Amino acid sequence: MMKLSVFGKDTAHSIEVALDCRHYIGDRPCKFNRECRECPEYSPQGTRILIIKTGALGDVLRTTILLGGIKRKYPDSHLTWITAPGAVSLVPKSIVDRVWPYSVEVIARLSVEEFDLVLSLDKEPEVAALSMIARSKDKRGMGVDGCGAVYPLNKEMSYYYRLGLDNDLKFHHNRRTYPDLLAEAVNIPYDPAVDDYHLDLGEADREKARCLFLGTGLSPGQKVLGINTGAGGVFVNKDWTLLGYVALLQELEKRGITVLLLGGDRESDRISELHRRFEGPFIKDVGTGHSLGVFASLVSMCHVVLTGDTLGMHVALSVGARVVSLFGSTQPTEIEMFGRGEKIITPIECAPCYKRSCDIHPSCMEMIRPETVLASILRQWDMPSAKNLRTIGKSL
Repeated sequence: MMKLSVFGKDTAHSIEVALDCRHYIGDRPCKFNRECRECPEYSPQGTRILIIKTGALGDVLRTTILLGGIKRKYPDSHLTWITAPGAVSLVPKSIVDRVWPYSVEVIARLSVEEFDLVLSLDKEPEVAALSMIARSKDKRGMGVDGCGAVYPLNKEMSYYYRLGLDNDLKFHHNRRTYPDLLAEAVNIPYDPAVDDYHLDLGEADREKARCLFLGTGLSPGQKVLGINTGAGGVFVNKDWTLLGYVALLQELEKRGITVLLLGGDRESDRISELHRRFEGPFIKDVGTGHSLGVFASLVSMCHVVLTGDTLGMHVALSVGARVVSLFGSTQPTEIEMFGRGEKIITPIECAPCYKRSCDIHPSCMEMIRPETVLASILRQWDMPSAKNLRTIGKSL
């Protein structure tokens, strides 16, 4: 135990503090609210590991796949994760000891604290530079040199680094998934049979989602198809077309499949338009603009989720829903479905491209046919709940 004895004017006010305990806070009592001396909850930090991963939101969530391998290799490790303020709720506090939103204050902490291992997982220079500030003899992932250029810190990172520079390799030759690639890049064990997403759902978020769900007239446990109607706006053609959704919903209504429309503020107009076209009781709306925790809790109440390659897809996989995912301009190979769903890949020859604009018609998403999507949904609809197949936690 790393002890610090602090003495007052007399021995009656002296205390003994365990500075290396993972529960120690410093400015107030820890959650166990007892003195450190002979505390049964004393837990030394062990291997101190810093994870730097700030965005995008879906990438933060799928990076949690590394946590199982980290805990197997370093079972008594103390984990600190630096992420974007908007991604804090995606980092599981049940596993990660400290979640720091990226800020000036965090940079100050990095200039003082020491870590046994730093995993720097962002390629953006301003984020990768944090790995150069962090004090550690073992740094893996991405760094920044004196000229501001991003480069790999360890030899295992070379293939993952090359994928970002070689579109031919990334688009046409690589057949490995993101978890496999990332684990190799930072030399962390990965086993697809046991390693999975990790996402904590708070009880308050679950309860609000349950109220929203029941408020639409749905019954507890009712079998529902969730449709995540949008996708991120960075790359073009990540979300399906309005006409595609309309044709699909017509067929779902005939089959009596209840639909729950999901999305954020960006999708509010599209959801309103779908409601205008379909006024029947089979289509439900829980609104937009919810927190990530409430959104994830709503997704967890769906049996199947239809989504593009976006945060909603990663959330659906993390909560154990069955997933039908549509791929247009982005690379489907890197997505691990864990046996819980299907990928529908555009037949267009120029995909994937990761372009930010496109004037090709019909576009890659327009070439995904409603009947193809319907067939995939029906296959997943008839399969048992994927929640029984989830492997989250087995590796911890």
